[in-house]
Amino acid sequence: MAFEIGQRVGDYEILELLGTGGMGHVYRARNIISDRIEAMKVLLPDLSAERDLAVRFISEIRTLAGFDHPNIALLHTAFQADNQLIMIMEYVEGYTLEQRAKQSTLSVEDTANYISQALSALSYAHARNVVHRDIKPANLMVTTHGIVKLMDFGIAKSNVDINLTRPGTTIGSFYYMSPEQVRGSSVDARSDLYSIGVVLYELLAGRRPFESDSTYGVLNQQLNDAPRPPIEINPSLSPQLNAIILTALAKDPADRFQNADAFRNALKAFRADSPAAEAQQAKPSAAPTAAASFAEIPSTFKQAPQQSAPQKAPRNNKPLWIATGALAAMLAIVGLAVTVPRLLKTHASESAATDSQSSQPAASAPQVASTPAAAPESPSATPADPVGTSAPPQSSPASTQPAAAKNILAGPTHQPAMPRPAYNAGAGQQPGSPIQPAQAAALASPSQAEVEQVQERIIQLGARSDAVDRAISQLRRQQEADGLGLRTDMEAADSKMRSYMQAANQDMQSSRVASASRNLDKAESEVQVLEKFLGR
Repeated sequence: MAFEIGQRVGDYEILELLGTGGMGHVYRARNIISDRIEAMKVLLPDLSAERDLAVRFISEIRTLAGFDHPNIALLHTAFQADNQLIMIMEYVEGYTLEQRAKQSTLSVEDTANYISQALSALSYAHARNVVHRDIKPANLMVTTHGIVKLMDFGIAKSNVDINLTRPGTTIGSFYYMSPEQVRGSSVDARSDLYSIGVVLYELLAGRRPFESDSTYGVLNQQLNDAPRPPIEINPSLSPQLNAIILTALAKDPADRFQNADAFRNALKAFRADSPAAEAQQAKPSAAPTAAASFAEIPSTFKQAPQQSAPQKAPRNNKPLWIATGALAAMLAIVGLAVTVPRLLKTHASESAATDSQSSQPAASAPQVASTPAAAPESPSATPADPVGTSAPPQSSPASTQPAAAKNILAGPTHQPAMPRPAYNAGAGQQPGSPIQPAQAAALASPSQAEVEQVQERIIQLGARSDAVDRAISQLRRQQEADGLGLRTDMEAADSKMRSYMQAANQDMQSSRVASASRNLDKAESEVQVLEKFLGR
């Protein structure tokens, strides 16, 4: 049973049909509670009609539930509705290698990069005794940030589930099947490496190694025919890369790469020795083209290019004279800024002394000094920092007498200006009455609800930041193993995210709830950047 656009399934709203496969339909869906866009995979037909498919689907759920790798699409949850099994996966925004290959020919460096990432995912799965068994370009997604995501473990086989795959059965896409899959024999990790070899051949040669007008013809070639060397189809390939592909396509599993890491290391050595890689490293930065997402190496796996030094212009003394004049003007302004307040202070002091001699007795004089108040506003005051990042202004002797300075400029007076006391209308305080110390303490202290809200946010955001940090660390190790580096802006985002979370925790320990909330806002911004980078 297919779902309709706009239909509600559990806590999800169906937005779009993404595709249909042998295991069921895949939809783009929105979680109506979290508002997160996710991929919904629905088993077809229902559980009672196809028990074998149901068993395989449950196996995929249990397989993916324990996976956490940056090159494998994550499983969020699974549930049963209307006698159908439903998986909720991370929604990967990007394109499959199948779609990418139809756009234009991939460069050797791009292809080696993508296949290396796929092999990293397979190394992780194989270490957990899981064989994918359906490797093909349509199951390899590339995110908008250039990260490969291995998809669809629907027919994956765990060594523990020996009854899930029986000798004599063939499951998978026949163009990419290993000879042992075609024969219906038992398969291991080397079968996936054969399929990766077929994908690598196809992306670089522009055609599959075995093609025929019939399924039987393709399967027969998989069993009996040696593939045509890809270098004969694409002469620009190096003999080293040609040998790597043919090794992966060996009929006997014992003649292939024995594990994903060996295959990946061979590609790493090729990329290190490749003239194209050396030229790419020496290539100066250039403006991106409209086809940059397809034709260029993804920026995920390159450090930011260094800008070339500008050419020195002929020496010209005119700018020097202009700069000298500007500097002199600035020094004059600074001198005035220092001198005028001192003159005003002196004048204010003399005026205050004169006023005090001619005023009435102290008993009838207003007691200004007995009421603490903040300094009144001045036209020359620095504008307030809307984000709270500026340091508070330092007090100075001149800042204590701005009211007297105003009176001198306006004319002599015998009544010093009274500062306007602050008041809090929301707390029932009347205008004109000063805030008492107890009221100020109550206003400054956060409520218990505010404290609990920030504490809960620290817990939730902390879980997200920990998951992102683990994925970034794993991706960093993977890139370093390939002799590459993580993007510098992502390194910075990861560092800032951890720093903001640490600052928020320290703020809460010191009861600085407002500061903790601001640091959490900054941390969440970095988390969102990293989650988008990881395709989550």
